[in-house]
Amino acid sequence: MKKKMIEKTAPNKPRGRGTWQQTIQEIENILVINIWECGKLYARHCINTETHDFATWKSGQWYGTKVEHAIGMETWQYGDNYWHGESYDKTKEERWNPSQKDEKRILELINVKTWRKLDSLETITQAEGDRMRNERAEKEQRRKGRVEKMMDKVPTLPKDWKEWIDKTLCNGDDFMVKNKDTKDWHCSACGGTIRDIPEEKKAKDNEKIPCPLCGKLVRIRKRKRSVEIHDRAHLIQPIDDEYSVARYFEISVNFVPHQGNLKEIDWEEDARLILTKSPKEKRACIIYSRQWEGFDCKSNPGNVRIRSCYLYDGNTDEIPEAFKNTEYEPWSRLFPQYAKARLHLDYNCMMVGSRDERYVSLMEMLFRGRYWTLLATESQNISFWSYEYCGSRLNINGETIEEVFQIKDKQKINRIRDRNGGESMLTWLQWSDEEGEKLSDDQLKWLERSKLWPYNMARITEHMTMAQAINYLKRQQAESYQGRSIGTILEQYSDYMNMCMKLKKHCDDEMVYKPRELKRRHDEAAAEIAAREAKIQAAEYSKKYKEAEKVLKKIRKKFEYAGESFLIVVPRKIVDIVKEGRALHHCAGATDRYFDRIKQNETYICFLRKKEAPELPFYTIEVEPGGTIRQHRGMFDEEPEIETVKPFLQEWQKEIKKRMKEEDHKLAAVSKKKREANIEELKAKKNTRVLEGLMEDFMEAM
Repeated sequence: MKKKMIEKTAPNKPRGRGTWQQTIQEIENILVINIWECGKLYARHCINTETHDFATWKSGQWYGTKVEHAIGMETWQYGDNYWHGESYDKTKEERWNPSQKDEKRILELINVKTWRKLDSLETITQAEGDRMRNERAEKEQRRKGRVEKMMDKVPTLPKDWKEWIDKTLCNGDDFMVKNKDTKDWHCSACGGTIRDIPEEKKAKDNEKIPCPLCGKLVRIRKRKRSVEIHDRAHLIQPIDDEYSVARYFEISVNFVPHQGNLKEIDWEEDARLILTKSPKEKRACIIYSRQWEGFDCKSNPGNVRIRSCYLYDGNTDEIPEAFKNTEYEPWSRLFPQYAKARLHLDYNCMMVGSRDERYVSLMEMLFRGRYWTLLATESQNISFWSYEYCGSRLNINGETIEEVFQIKDKQKINRIRDRNGGESMLTWLQWSDEEGEKLSDDQLKWLERSKLWPYNMARITEHMTMAQAINYLKRQQAESYQGRSIGTILEQYSDYMNMCMKLKKHCDDEMVYKPRELKRRHDEAAAEIAAREAKIQAAEYSKKYKEAEKVLKKIRKKFEYAGESFLIVVPRKIVDIVKEGRALHHCAGATDRYFDRIKQNETYICFLRKKEAPELPFYTIEVEPGGTIRQHRGMFDEEPEIETVKPFLQEWQKEIKKRMKEEDHKLAAVSKKKREANIEELKAKKNTRVLEGLMEDFMEAM
């Protein structure tokens, strides 16, 4: 694009009048479209007639925008669906107005392949779109070329790679396995088949015996019908003065017993980290993950994840060379030693933490001290966001081993090494050191096996020693909680103690904090809490709806009634209405609306019960002071036995009429007006469902 030449060339002015107008110019092989708004130059859009490169000059600057944007048709103004709707056509008709001569010339200069006839704007748009697509394709092709060039630099696998996998996963051993179909034994060393093995009965599972066919010592597998060993491997190799590579593999050893089958050793490369040495590179490494067609750094469609693995030890001299001048150079000395020790660690995570010198020193200290399990755990404790150590069990700022382990007693620290303890043992010995309470090996094993941490045992050890607590939990698991985890029992114990505190029991009494039957005492406490909570709840409702309860008490004699099969009961407490609503699964008691109506003497809530079961909820009735029934609802808002219930309700309404006084008639009139106003409101809101329900239930007192 000849931008300087275009800027120096004055734009052609439009001849006619109009809000939006276009004029064109040809500057060598550049078509310039001058866009005018109300007689003022709005923008100049340029397109190369041969290559279809384009650009827009606007307000003294150049932009790489298409022609639609050049005439002000912005996406943000119209939304995502703008480009294929009526708004687009309307705006296009308003803003794109070249002369017939210019329209013809544009079509002559811009050639595009199309199946339909296009106008000048559509022609330019398609040409620019095709150019952009071609540019993206060319750019992607160049990028893929760079990727292939980089992948071609990656060295070949070591010659002993297969032997190293065999040695790492199964120590180079072969196997003797029985075919479950033929009942024959198969040797993975020679592929031979034999019916009987003399040493079979005497040999233990996984013990080495000589193969009767080839004579090689093989491991006999009595319990398994095949051999499948899977793991991961890490290989670090130098490339040149600018790059090195860290490669990650899924590796496996397999043997399926069939005649002629041998042990199979397989691997698949999942990821390659290209480590950069040049200071010009913005990234310390570039991750290439396995794709459907080789490796690429653009995406990770297979969701490849790099995890803990073994590090290849056949090229330990090359690892320092590979790390030289990279961000990972601090590991140049330790990684070869980890590889020779055949440690299963998260090497990728450790490489992320290479910026933190304290972390590198910590990992060296754990290695020198032979804390293998802790070393494996801490190799994963690096944040991929801050690239810093994120473990909480060790003090990375400690200067001595006691400060690092946060344990004052050196013997406890040695105990972790001697028993190859991990994070759980470290945490419990930190607790032991802080609390001054001893923990035996059996106790530590039990705590680790039960997956317990000090915070899990904090409640029960408030009143017992750790030894007492462990014995108590074991007994409860054997007697009352068979098949349940220790964690579940501890939750029950904590729940039980909380209830004891709520019930104001003497929690320091051994009879309370150490019940012989925890489950029974827990259930008893729960029942007692439930009973008391009902009283508490009743008191709260009575306090909140004091006036409503006074009204219910006042109307009791007037509204309570007994017939041959049914009876009407007026609730004593507001909480009784709440319980009734929950029992019958309807809305009475679930909202304050009904309680406010009772307080204002608009309606009352009564219970319809069967005489044979006076305590069992059957129907809930909302009745006006004059006996008119607004609602009668049974279980789930249904109407069971309604053919016998309605005659009784009519009988009850007549009895209410007989008992009414002058005050009741006044209240009934007010209630009727409020009911009619409520119905009008529902009609205005078009709430037909509620209206239909009210009309079905409505029973006016005659």
